[in-house]
Amino acid sequence: MALRSVKFTTRSFPHNSNRSVEIFLGTMNVSEYLNMGVGGSTQTLHPEDAKRLRDELIAIYPLEVPAAATKPTKFKVGDKVTYKAIVGYGARGMDGRKGSVKEVLANGWYMVNFTGGPFDNLIKTHEDYLVAGPREIQVGDLVRRTGANWRDVKHGEIYTVSAVGSSLKLVGLTGSYTKSSFELVHTDPVEAVKAAVPTIQSGRFIVAKLEGARYLPGTNPKVHVTDIGAEAEALRLAKEHGGTYHVFKATYEASRELPVIPPVKTTKL
Repeated sequence: MALRSVKFTTRSFPHNSNRSVEIFLGTMNVSEYLNMGVGGSTQTLHPEDAKRLRDELIAIYPLEVPAAATKPTKFKVGDKVTYKAIVGYGARGMDGRKGSVKEVLANGWYMVNFTGGPFDNLIKTHEDYLVAGPREIQVGDLVRRTGANWRDVKHGEIYTVSAVGSSLKLVGLTGSYTKSSFELVHTDPVEAVKAAVPTIQSGRFIVAKLEGARYLPGTNPKVHVTDIGAEAEALRLAKEHGGTYHVFKATYEASRELPVIPPVKTTKL
């Protein structure tokens, strides 16, 4: 069999009186013996003793396993997100609320600080109910004035941002302007198309006819899962049958298991 060996010189440091020694390990057959030399003195070890020495060294100095590649998460700390309810699921009153990720947890969970409700909440939320929120306005962005005319800015006009702080400064204009009075203009064609598409609300919707002060939803109304589908149905009914039709959305659900009624026992007389 071929010789298997390793030889190296130890580094000097105060605990070994600043001396260096040579260490040698070698064998022609690992199943029979191992020669071990330290500083010129050589000993031959039985394979079982060599394994024990190995185990003792590992117990004192555990092997450093390379950290596994971290699986990328959907969001990171600081990301702006929006709560998006799934049809029939989601916390009541949360749909559309904005927030920012405060902590990334395991298995797709996040601690999110939501705003826009009765009070701000730090809520544990799964990624299935989160979509990326609009990013913050940055220097160089194009913004559209959504507020009323004020000073030199006009409603609907587009401006370039020159500075961002607690307020905005615009190229060619003096003074500062409130951020909430502007919206980001998408220059990316794909994002521009997305912004132009109307927002679709999901949930459970039905159409009911209004007659006087009463609604007549029908005996078996169709349940739509988007507001657009229900609105299209209302338009169709009004066009084909005349009258006024309104769209209703289910906003609350209460349920319990149906009671089990035992069969009635009868006795033949």
